[in-house]
Amino acid sequence: MANETEIVVTSTSPYWAWFQSVFWVILLVIILIIVYFMIKEIRLWRNTPRLAEIDLEKEKLNLMKAEMAQRGTPFFRVSPEQMAEIRTLDEENVALTTDIFAKHSAVDKRIERLENKVTITKLDRMVEKIKDEEKKIG
Repeated sequence: MANETEIVVTSTSPYWAWFQSVFWVILLVIILIIVYFMIKEIRLWRNTPRLAEIDLEKEKLNLMKAEMAQRGTPFFRVSPEQMAEIRTLDEENVALTTDIFAKHSAVDKRIERLENKVTITKLDRMVEKIKDEEKKIG
């Protein structure tokens, strides 16, 4: 009785062994499909209100076009002299804005230069004070 060995016989079909080897791959594919649909729904959930706004804006534009087509004439008429005056004023405003920007830039650069000069002067004085203290001590 010293060499008794038990033999366990299991009856498994070859299909079960194949299924066990492919099970995790199938499970991973199913999980990826579920994640894909979740992401797709989230994107639709975010984009749907924006698409509705765009459609509403398109409708508004179409209504405005239809209204303008019915009227046939613009809301106001401006004479060529008035248009020339408006263009001249607009060009003057652009020139003034450019001058203002240039002057602001010049002022900012001058202030920065002044601050740098003051900082250099302060540092020079500090170096002189340190040298004087070193002379007194040593």
